[in-house]
Amino acid sequence: MLSVDQVLQGMNMHALAQVKSAHFHAKIVVLVLITSALVALSLLLPTPFWILPSLLLGFPYAHAVELEHQCLHSTAYATRIWNRIVGVTLGLPTFVSYSDYQNSHLKHHRLLGTPEDKEFFNYSYQKLNSIRALIPHLWMVRHYRDVAGFIVSSVFGKLVREKEATPKMAAKIRTEYQIMGAFVAVMAVVTVVFQTTLFLKLWFIPFLIAVPLHALIELPEHIGCNTKLPNVLVNTRTIKTSKIVSWFVDGNNFHVEHHWLPGVPNDRFAMLHERVVGKIEYLDSSYWSFYKQFFTNLRINNLHRPWEPQQQVAMKAKGAGA
Repeated sequence: MLSVDQVLQGMNMHALAQVKSAHFHAKIVVLVLITSALVALSLLLPTPFWILPSLLLGFPYAHAVELEHQCLHSTAYATRIWNRIVGVTLGLPTFVSYSDYQNSHLKHHRLLGTPEDKEFFNYSYQKLNSIRALIPHLWMVRHYRDVAGFIVSSVFGKLVREKEATPKMAAKIRTEYQIMGAFVAVMAVVTVVFQTTLFLKLWFIPFLIAVPLHALIELPEHIGCNTKLPNVLVNTRTIKTSKIVSWFVDGNNFHVEHHWLPGVPNDRFAMLHERVVGKIEYLDSSYWSFYKQFFTNLRINNLHRPWEPQQQVAMKAKGAGA
């Protein structure tokens, strides 16, 4: 494993991990402006022109889940209450419970590289062995089947995570699924009573875009890496990309760096990257190169073994060309 003392010599760890909410406020302002513009266009444009901004709304909704992820690590705001308030709001359009996500995801950080590791979104990567299996994976069918059950159970007062969480956390999770249940009820009543397409335009269509976008953002994190070893340098992937893509995924492309020091705010991942870039086993040159390699391995049913790192593939290709 990496040693913080070795890799961060000369760097102030306290300053590196200090949460400055102004950075996150700026992200929220941009998100609100983009979302508001697309909402206005979806409502004001005539048929069929409103369809495009409605589809594009899926992008800020997917981006919001990445910001929610930063909140659950308590690196967006200095206080837990503000991280939760904002995190719950960010997850509502895609029905991602902040507390449920947090309870599971922090365990993922502790258990990565061990047989006990589990992903919150129930992707079931072992069943991902064909293009046909990719469709329900991208639309997260297993996850939203679970969410539907959690909402119904929570509305009737059941603690859906009482075995996986502390009583206090289980109560928070129930409350958030109850909020989702209320949201669904309001959508249904307003749609029927006012005979409106409001929620079709502003929620359902964007939801169908946001879900696969989120799955695609998360797909490169560990697949094809050596997840049998508890070493972030070999069980996690970092991807080089443009600043705008890194903004959209909220620094998720620096995933090795995030798993190494999850208490560091996302806007400082690039600083960590400079310290570990030469040690990362799975360092991909772009998202495009990753997905190209992914579909190649999907075609030959090789997703569930460690892939040959792109650096080695490139060196072999260069040697063959010489």
